[in-house]
Amino acid sequence: MSLEAERLINHVYQMDCLELMKQMPDETVSMILTDPPYGISYQNQFTNQRHLVLEGDSGIPYERFASESYRILRGNSHAYFFTRYDCYPYHYECLKQAGFSVKNCMVIEKGTIGGIGDLKGSFANNAEWIIFCQKGRRVFNRTTLLENKKKEGTQFHRGREPSKKYKTRFNACWFGEEYPKSTYNSMWQKKNQIYHPTIKNVECLSWLIQISSLPGELIFDGFMGTGSTALAALLTGRNYLGAEIDPGYFQIIEKRLQQQLEEIYEDGDRAQEPEGELPSGEPAPFVVDEGILALHEKNPDCIGWLTIEGTMIDYPVMYHPEEENYYLH
Repeated sequence: MSLEAERLINHVYQMDCLELMKQMPDETVSMILTDPPYGISYQNQFTNQRHLVLEGDSGIPYERFASESYRILRGNSHAYFFTRYDCYPYHYECLKQAGFSVKNCMVIEKGTIGGIGDLKGSFANNAEWIIFCQKGRRVFNRTTLLENKKKEGTQFHRGREPSKKYKTRFNACWFGEEYPKSTYNSMWQKKNQIYHPTIKNVECLSWLIQISSLPGELIFDGFMGTGSTALAALLTGRNYLGAEIDPGYFQIIEKRLQQQLEEIYEDGDRAQEPEGELPSGEPAPFVVDEGILALHEKNPDCIGWLTIEGTMIDYPVMYHPEEENYYLH
């Protein structure tokens, strides 16, 4: 039995990921961003707060998971699968066999250094690996996430377009101050009283979501953990759908989402009336970022983006020639 359309939008289910996927129609979601368990059975021996062993740490049927992921993802869409160096070859082959075009393996700096394994005879794990795939082909969105180091308009090579203010192509390795970390550190977990062995940084996930999807599209994470993917979708104006099998982590997800919704509503109430100027020079009743024009082929008439104060939500601003007016798409 398939889930009804309204039950697919902004829901996290306490259930097995593959059971949820089985109920989803073909080509339901616009992006997959997930960290499936792959057998780490992590238990840090040097902390007073022990993490619970994750459901699925003995392994999941990854071939079936990859096949279902391909089925539920819409054509010309992106998918990000967290992995690990020793699992990467198997995960890579499963995703290729499912039909995905594997484009890159991203490496993103962690917020903390791993402390498992041979502490005196192996290198510390300070990065997350992510397999970046496409079903069909989709170009990256233009964003305001990261400014180019070169001045806007710099001509690098004859015949090529001058440089833009903001990066349109990102590196596969995200390290350093200009990039968000992939995970939170132990201090963050202690401060927020949220403990999970692989808790993801909402800001990092929000970057990937903004690069690979549009506002209003549906982001899927079948292994929600403590809900960072759902929060990142919410903060960027996307919808979310996912599962978490552990009842304790599921309760954390519900609490985090409720807190975030309350903060967004409060920020909306406090937001001042925005001002701006359209590219034509006319006054606008909203803020228009002239660095992001005509962003996507689906929105050829898009003249800019409205940023809602207090959030990271961007909405395309469209021009309606018959009404001679601007509106949010």
